[in-house]
Amino acid sequence: MSSIIKVDTIDEKTPTSGVTIDGVTLKDSKIGGTITIPGSTGTMALTSDISPGGLTEADEWILTANVTSNTVISSNLARSSTSGVGSNMGTGMTVSSGIWTFPSTGFYLVTWTAFMQNGSSGDFFLWCKGTTDNSTYNNLGYIITYDSQGVGYATNTNSIIFDVTDTSQCKIKFETTNYDSGDYLHGHSSQKKTGFSFIKLGDT
Repeated sequence: MSSIIKVDTIDEKTPTSGVTIDGVTLKDSKIGGTITIPGSTGTMALTSDISPGGLTEADEWILTANVTSNTVISSNLARSSTSGVGSNMGTGMTVSSGIWTFPSTGFYLVTWTAFMQNGSSGDFFLWCKGTTDNSTYNNLGYIITYDSQGVGYATNTNSIIFDVTDTSQCKIKFETTNYDSGDYLHGHSSQKKTGFSFIKLGDT
C-alpha cells in the first residue's frame, strides 16, 4: 500500500548537510545527485549544482585620476561608489599591477569607456589586451581619439566577449599608447569618465 506525506517544510537535521531523498540531495535551492526521469526518457545525471538563473557576476570600476603617459593602467582604480551605482555583484574582479583576474571561468562581457583629450595632431589609444597563457598579450580592441587641428575631446566605448577557460591563465589589461604632449585620459574621484565593466554572461 502506498502512502503520501504532506508537510509544509522539510528542514535539514545537520546544518550545511541538506536533505537527501532517495539519493538526491537538496540543499539551498540546489540539486546534487542523479535524478531518474519516469518513462522512457532515460536518466539525467547532474555533474554540478543547478543554481538559480540570472547573472552571477557584474563589476564596475572607474579611473580616479588622469593618465598622461604610455602605460598599462595599474593605479588610481576603484569600484564605483556613487550613490545608486551598483559596484559589483558576486565575487568581483581583482587587479594587480594592471593585470585583471576573473573570479571564475565563463564568458564575460568586458566594456571599457574613456573620456580622452587629444592635445596634438595625432592618435591617442586606449587598448584592451588579453592573454590565454598568462604571458602573451594580444590586442583585443581599442578606443582612439584624433584631431587634426591639435586639440580634441571624445568619450567612446568599446566591448568584447572574453572566454575565460582558466582564471590563472586568461587575463586582460588596459594600456594607453601613442601618447603625445597634451594628451589626457581623464579620470574622476567619484564619477565615471573612464571606466571598466565586467559582466559574466554564462559558463564557458
